Amino acid sequence: MTNRMNSAVGTAKGVVESAATGAGVAATAAKTTAFDVAKAVAGVAATVGALGFDDVLGWVGLSRKRSPLTALGLFGAGLAVGAGVALLLSPTSGEALRRELLTRLDGLKRQATRGVEQAERKVQDKVGSAVDAVKGAVAPSDASSANSHYGIEGAGLSHGGESGHHLS
Repeated sequence: MTNRMNSAVGTAKGVVESAATGAGVAATAAKTTAFDVAKAVAGVAATVGALGFDDVLGWVGLSRKRSPLTALGLFGAGLAVGAGVALLLSPTSGEALRRELLTRLDGLKRQATRGVEQAERKVQDKVGSAVDAVKGAVAPSDASSANSHYGIEGAGLSHGGESGHHLS
């Protein structure tokens, strides 16, 4: 019986040691898993923190409102591309198409030249009016009014041929 008891005690010790080792391994694995989860949560938090409003809008298919100039530029580019495609796919011959384009471009050139000439005439008229107005404002009507401006009119301050005022 002592043999059996010794054997049972030995087996019990083995089970306890095995359980202790298993518990230690389980605790280490749980600790590692907890740290891995904490790292993953920190990584997700950093990613969410780095996301911008534009990123979130992009996920749902939206974007911020563009400036009117950007929209106008995109519209103009689309218009130019569409016109080019229309010219390439038009049923007229290349020679007739070139002739028509040159005629239209020549007309646009004449219109632009007329517009520039009209603008030049308007500017010259305005500048001439402004110059005349300045000349009229600056030209003195007579010498006595110039002296009265300095407050010496009729003071009789003539000293031996001097003009009457000492402003040089």
